Amino acid sequence: MELFSEVYGCYYAVVAEILRSAPVTRAQAEALAAGRGYGESVLQLIPKLLDSRDWPLLEERDGLFHSRLDRLPDLPVTHLERSWLKALLADPRLRLFLSDGQLAHLEEALSGVEPLYRQEDIVYFDRFLDGDDYADPGYRQRFQAILSALEREAVLHLTYQAPKTGLHTGDHRPLRLEYSPRDDKFRVYTVKVQDSAFPCCYILNLGRIVDISPSDAQYSGAFDVSEWRRRHRCAQPLLLRVSGERNGVERFMLEFSSYEKQSEYDGETGVCTVRLWYQREDETEVLIRLLGFGPVVQVLGPESFVALMRERVARQAALLQRGKN
Repeated sequence: MELFSEVYGCYYAVVAEILRSAPVTRAQAEALAAGRGYGESVLQLIPKLLDSRDWPLLEERDGLFHSRLDRLPDLPVTHLERSWLKALLADPRLRLFLSDGQLAHLEEALSGVEPLYRQEDIVYFDRFLDGDDYADPGYRQRFQAILSALEREAVLHLTYQAPKTGLHTGDHRPLRLEYSPRDDKFRVYTVKVQDSAFPCCYILNLGRIVDISPSDAQYSGAFDVSEWRRRHRCAQPLLLRVSGERNGVERFMLEFSSYEKQSEYDGETGVCTVRLWYQREDETEVLIRLLGFGPVVQVLGPESFVALMRERVARQAALLQRGKN
């Protein structure tokens, strides 16, 4: 089975976009090539497309370049892509983002297609077992209500079951939806309408939201979640030494791809020195993730975090010893 084809590469996509946008000026074509392609795309593509007969797809009339094609370019879905989509349909998390009509259309279009893989083929060895119940119709309804509110910048009336303080209700405007692979949970960042004078960000686990309804309240204030996260991150970044053993550097970068970090790689030793910032409320999760790398990752500081790791390792060793006895 052929996995890749140049027809689905960047250059073909750029040329297709120019053809769809035609008629275009030369400046517009160059802007499309620069925005959708690589750094050298303008120099490589535009002369072949506009100035010569190499790719006779456009013709110039009155200072504009018109497409010679009778139909707009369109790429068919390959068998591999159909097989991949069929596998995704079995993931309960995907169904949170699609309506019943969309799901029915996809299932009909992909009937008879063998999935590329099956959910039972994937073994999660480093994930908590109390993830959100994605098969719950009520969870899906609440998820889609939040998703719609994000798109419309609307306010919702939420009832939330806090783990320590019980039920809370209020009018919230959702700002960001986030998924934690380690927890297997979704959480939403919101701002409360009644806190408009001194806005504060709330992080709510979707599994603890018990009721959602539309709200007539309005929130027109500006709230930058990214800036709020920067203000509430750890005071000092972690200083880490990541070795190349067992492909450690690549695995580390993939695991912490969503975290802010600075890295310096030593090609001679294969060691990467990393400064990593994290949200204070994520400290335990970050600690567990780092411990999962074993000797591949060495935590150099700050000392307070090193002490937490030593305490965690000592506690785990004591539990193992107790189990042997």
